[in-house]
Amino acid sequence: MRTRETRTAITTALLLGVTIIGGPMLAPTADAAAATGTAAGETTIRPATAIGNAWQGTLIHEAPLPAALQLDGAGQAWRIWYESTAWDGAPTVVSGTLTVPPGEPPAGGWPVVSYSHGFGGTADQCAPSVQGPSPWERALNDELLAGGYAIAATDYDGIGTPGEPSIVNGPSEAYSVIDIVRAARRVAPLSRDWISVGYSLGGHAALWSAHLADSYAPELRHRGTVALANFIQFPLQLATEQVANPAAPLIPGTLYSGVTGPVTHPGWDASQWFTPLGLGLIDKARTECVGQLAADVATVTNGQVFKDPAAAAAEFNRLLDPQDVPITRYPEPVRLAHGTADGTPAAASALTAQELAAAGTDVTYLPVPGADHFTLLPTIAPQVLTWARQMFAGH
Repeated sequence: MRTRETRTAITTALLLGVTIIGGPMLAPTADAAAATGTAAGETTIRPATAIGNAWQGTLIHEAPLPAALQLDGAGQAWRIWYESTAWDGAPTVVSGTLTVPPGEPPAGGWPVVSYSHGFGGTADQCAPSVQGPSPWERALNDELLAGGYAIAATDYDGIGTPGEPSIVNGPSEAYSVIDIVRAARRVAPLSRDWISVGYSLGGHAALWSAHLADSYAPELRHRGTVALANFIQFPLQLATEQVANPAAPLIPGTLYSGVTGPVTHPGWDASQWFTPLGLGLIDKARTECVGQLAADVATVTNGQVFKDPAAAAAEFNRLLDPQDVPITRYPEPVRLAHGTADGTPAAASALTAQELAAAGTDVTYLPVPGADHFTLLPTIAPQVLTWARQMFAGH
């Protein structure tokens, strides 16, 4: 398990140019050097105080993003590594991507969409910066890029970089989402204005980012949040019969709780809740992305994996409860959308919208008839672009 001391050692090594990322530290390209105001050949590392506070948002390394992973119509695209804050407050290294539109940026730089992706697995090869975005997420990001926005997309802490992932952890997700904006501004000419857009688990991350943006990064200007097909309201999610019924097919994502539970809850013992078969599948989850794992467990039931499915659901709810989206008045607009045919309950987004409205937040909830967890994003993409334009315009 990665300790605070281990993370600090990893971070120090990366800053010194040790090749544990997979290659030596590279000098910036001429274009990147021009964007960041350095001469080609200089180091890409900047003092952390240049934009952010302490270590948060320090750019460690940048490299061109392979063409196969780039969004359609990209002007330039990079994979970047940067420092952020882990779930326990320690420094950590996070990876992600940055894509800017073609042509000259507007005065003040490209406005930024910090995009938080849906969960694809905890192994490093599952990071979107390694395998690319899903087709449905690509459709949304292509629309936003064509609309004139830079897209900064985090991989989250511990996915794509050394160490253990902490998913699901609201603050850690938010720090990764916010700090990639800081780091990206050292790569390309970007504005201080940004919005958070997230899908599925990324909706959880986007909402947590909205909650923490002003206090964590007051030098940036957070303009609003769009959260789609959201994995939130955990008691509602885990109360479904699909989770607690022993005869129901296993939801593959529950296996990753056995991977991350001991990270954020030291001493937590998966063997109290999982059967020997379940423990073996947790080992698979450490190395397999969601698609492969889902194929592996297609015929497996909850009763085969959990000693007591209802008790396991209650335990996961206990672990996740502190990570649910904070209900308070958010200072900037929040827009939620969810497909009515989504297996992730649309009621979770509707309830969150009601609670945020009662707390004084400017919030809109849009149910999308007939859309499921995967068809929602291509369907809703034009509306998301409209919301983005309104947020950046100050509406």
